[in-house]
Amino acid sequence: MYPVHVQDAIGKVTRAAASRAVGILIRNPAVDAQYPDTSDLDFVVLSDIEDFHSERLLLCAPDGLRVMTDLTWIPWVWISNPEIAATRGWVPHRLLSSDVVWDRGNHLARHCLEIKRQMYRADIQRKRTGIFLDIACQTVSELGITWDFPALALFWLHMGHAACLAAMLDGMRRLCPNVYTRPFDYIDDAERAVHPGLRGHWIQALHLDVDPTRLIPSLKRMHAIVTDKFPEPDWPRNMQVGTRFEYRYWLSSEELDWRIRVALEMAQRGDRAAAVFYLRFCAYAIARIPMVFARASEGVDVSFLRPEKGVRPELQKFAPEIVDDLDLVLAGRPGLSIEAVRSSLSMLEILWGSTTTYLRASGTPVTQFRALELYHSQAV
Repeated sequence: MYPVHVQDAIGKVTRAAASRAVGILIRNPAVDAQYPDTSDLDFVVLSDIEDFHSERLLLCAPDGLRVMTDLTWIPWVWISNPEIAATRGWVPHRLLSSDVVWDRGNHLARHCLEIKRQMYRADIQRKRTGIFLDIACQTVSELGITWDFPALALFWLHMGHAACLAAMLDGMRRLCPNVYTRPFDYIDDAERAVHPGLRGHWIQALHLDVDPTRLIPSLKRMHAIVTDKFPEPDWPRNMQVGTRFEYRYWLSSEELDWRIRVALEMAQRGDRAAAVFYLRFCAYAIARIPMVFARASEGVDVSFLRPEKGVRPELQKFAPEIVDDLDLVLAGRPGLSIEAVRSSLSMLEILWGSTTTYLRASGTPVTQFRALELYHSQAV
């Protein structure tokens, strides 16, 4: 039985989304057991849409408290075939860590069981872990055009570490639906099962030994500047729906305030590294707003999170006031050197090696990839 505020939210989300939905699911457990004081409610809405996107609803609970509610809209066509659904990277992880709360008549609970049954078939798991490992390669490739901004290069290594962790967890048959923003929810399990010292490795490699409260003023300054200068643009018709929703999402002051409260709870409960990682993702997302605004003005369709041009030159052009604060949040201190980033890259290569070695040793099918060092030939 769900708590009263969760039951109330399920009813409100269903009324708001059912006319456009194939099915609605909620995260299990509905209330975040690790950080209950700031827990939001995570819903998946399956719908006959073309693009994935996220939407935030702010609901009022029966006791008058406001409840942050996240709706992840996923195209039904992505998961209508259970075999294909099980190959789609993080998507089956998200579905299988959620419970059905409303179904249009597609026997969705049974459908999810069939996806679960397919998850660890050799050819399917090879494709899914291949997606995670390819993301790690892509992040290293991004370093090759980011040496003018070492703090941002370090951020790409955050994503590379998270992608390796996702592959590792998949090999452990451990669901990890939000591994790219909250990897420390899973890292201790991976340390025990696969990689002794993994938490310490991450903290050292990613410079996470920082007081998260020192980052918050910079994050707030960045957001204040961005929201003032870059309100939601008049979108060109060709701009993808997901980008529009992400822009709205990260432009919200309520969103930033809530995410800061989550990070503070992480730190208060003893995981400062998790809080720093989480705030850095927020900082990068906020820094994308000026660039996406510029592309919208030019009539160019772009992804919200993946940069289409060099980030530092674009920010110097459109929002130079946020560059120093972004540098501080992403690196933890000013003046991060290229040598420090190279050292962190070497540690990612170690993690890559232990990840692929574990996957093969555990019998997890692995797509063949070139070694990571072949992806950073553009380093200066």
